[in-house]
Amino acid sequence: MYNDCTNDIVGRRLVVLGDTSNIILHNKKNRIKDETGLVRIAGRSNDSFKGLLLHTNLVYDRDSQEVLGNSHTAFIERKPNSRLSKGEKQKRSFEFIEQKESYKWIEGFTASKELLNEALHVTVVGDREADIIELLDRVPDEKTDIVIRSQHNRNVIDKNGQKRKLTELLSCCKSMGNMTILVTGNKRKKRNAKLEIRCTKIKITWPHSKRIKEKIHNEGVPVYVVEVREKKHKGYKNEPPLVWRLLTTISIESLEQAKEVVEIYKLRWRVEEFFKLLKSDCYDIENTELTKGKSIRKLILNVMKASVKIQQLKAARDGSTGAKLSRVFSEEEIKYLHLLNPKLEGKTLKQQNPFSKPNLAYGSWIIARLGGWKEFYNKRRPPGTKTFAAGLEKFEIIVEGIKIGKLVS
Repeated sequence: MYNDCTNDIVGRRLVVLGDTSNIILHNKKNRIKDETGLVRIAGRSNDSFKGLLLHTNLVYDRDSQEVLGNSHTAFIERKPNSRLSKGEKQKRSFEFIEQKESYKWIEGFTASKELLNEALHVTVVGDREADIIELLDRVPDEKTDIVIRSQHNRNVIDKNGQKRKLTELLSCCKSMGNMTILVTGNKRKKRNAKLEIRCTKIKITWPHSKRIKEKIHNEGVPVYVVEVREKKHKGYKNEPPLVWRLLTTISIESLEQAKEVVEIYKLRWRVEEFFKLLKSDCYDIENTELTKGKSIRKLILNVMKASVKIQQLKAARDGSTGAKLSRVFSEEEIKYLHLLNPKLEGKTLKQQNPFSKPNLAYGSWIIARLGGWKEFYNKRRPPGTKTFAAGLEKFEIIVEGIKIGKLVS
């Protein structure tokens, strides 16, 4: 599963997007007979809501934004009753990070950078849950940078050696300039948000009460912090202004470098799209008819591989990525694509496959046609994820049919 990420990565700049998703299994009529490996989903008071906590790292090419695959995946385990009393929570705060569930971030990013060691450079990206001082300290190296959204208003040391709170320090920084991003999140109104950018270099101080096994930076963890804040926010009464504070080890000396860090963090939305493919958008794994936890985990891993293919085909549909057919299909499958192509083309020039055979866009066009896509003449209506999912399923049936036919003959 992870080998796909290591093909042809020499000289590439890669981005590793980490995230965790709750997979809540709807146990209709007590269908699930074996709950091995299933856990109680956080936030659910009724223990009958069982499921899986899927943590994965998705790899992208930073320049072409082509998805390469998953570099690390883990199903997070929990004790049968993971709800803690106030006293137990206080005890947990004194545990080493290696004993906590949040260690998944360090473990995943460390495994990913080791797997991708032949790449020119790797940038790991995480949301606020990944704002862990041990991660900021241990994961970066000469070939690895981080971009993590800040969750905590930490004690930090500024350029002058003064100890301050992070938000207080940023409020005193001068604006570097502005940028505009398109907001499309499902919890926010779609709009072009005008953002003001601030940036400064800091050292994050180690909490005195925290138990640490190892420290690379004893005097404090050096990072840059980039804050983007929506300047004008009118007409959205139920929605707070957009504010991101991004912690990064990427050196920032100019407005353009600060904007680049923001653009890297924006890629994090791709992992949300990946989870959407697994659940509501295509495969609906939460409503699986399987009855055993072990079987459900195997199904999820297979669906994850198919979801990566869908993202690759979707990204290649206009031919802009330059990806090759061999990135997604085997030599045997490529032969079958060549056989299918004439049967899916029409008589007019506009009904022909417009892409060259070595290009992944050529295969993307064929899979989309198998999935029922007919919008040859309208560039504004390209094939979507559900079309590619249907096309891939049909193609796999055709491939299996050919193999069976060869055995019979």
